[in-house]
Amino acid sequence: MAETEEQKPEKKSNVPACCVGCVRWEKFGKNCYYYWEGKKHCTMWTASWDEMIIQ
Repeated sequence: MAETEEQKPEKKSNVPACCVGCVRWEKFGKNCYYYWEGKKHCTMWTASWDEMIIQ
Protein backbone atom coordinates (compact mmCIF):
# COMPACT_ATOMS: atom_id res chain seq x y z
CA MET A 1 0.00 0.00 0.00
CA ALA A 2 2.80 2.45 0.84
CA GLU A 3 4.38 1.91 -2.59
CA THR A 4 1.26 3.10 -4.43
CA GLU A 5 1.10 6.22 -2.23
CA GLU A 6 4.68 7.15 -3.13
CA GLN A 7 3.99 6.74 -6.85
CA LYS A 8 1.36 9.49 -6.86
CA PRO A 9 2.80 12.78 -8.18
CA GLU A 10 1.49 14.83 -5.24
CA LYS A 11 -0.03 13.43 -2.07
CA LYS A 12 -3.16 15.17 -0.82
CA SER A 13 -1.37 15.98 2.47
CA ASN A 14 1.28 17.95 0.53
CA VAL A 15 -1.25 20.36 -1.00
CA PRO A 16 -0.75 23.94 0.26
CA ALA A 17 -3.89 25.27 1.95
CA CYS A 18 -4.42 27.87 -0.78
CA CYS A 19 -4.21 25.18 -3.50
CA VAL A 20 -6.79 22.72 -2.10
CA GLY A 21 -9.44 22.03 -4.73
CA CYS A 22 -7.62 23.88 -7.52
CA VAL A 23 -7.61 22.04 -10.87
CA ARG A 24 -4.26 23.63 -11.75
CA TRP A 25 -2.68 22.04 -8.64
CA GLU A 26 -4.36 18.69 -9.36
CA LYS A 27 -2.85 18.67 -12.86
CA PHE A 28 0.55 20.32 -12.31
CA GLY A 29 1.27 20.05 -8.57
CA LYS A 30 4.46 21.88 -7.62
CA ASN A 31 5.08 22.47 -11.33
CA CYS A 32 2.09 24.84 -11.41
CA TYR A 33 3.18 28.17 -12.87
CA TYR A 34 1.42 30.02 -10.02
CA TYR A 35 2.77 27.86 -7.17
CA TRP A 36 5.59 28.82 -4.84
CA GLU A 37 6.63 27.59 -1.39
CA GLY A 38 4.85 29.19 1.53
CA LYS A 39 2.34 31.29 -0.40
CA LYS A 40 -0.81 32.35 1.44
CA HIS A 41 -3.06 33.28 -1.52
CA CYS A 42 -3.25 32.50 -5.23
CA THR A 43 -4.89 34.86 -7.70
CA MET A 44 -5.28 32.05 -10.24
CA TRP A 45 -7.03 29.44 -8.05
CA THR A 46 -9.48 27.62 -10.33
CA ALA A 47 -12.25 25.15 -9.44
CA SER A 48 -12.96 23.93 -12.98
CA TRP A 49 -11.35 23.78 -16.41
CA ASP A 50 -14.25 25.83 -17.84
CA GLU A 51 -13.46 28.60 -15.35
CA MET A 52 -9.77 28.41 -16.24
CA ILE A 53 -10.51 28.99 -19.93
CA ILE A 54 -12.28 32.27 -19.05
CA GLN A 55 -9.37 33.58 -16.90
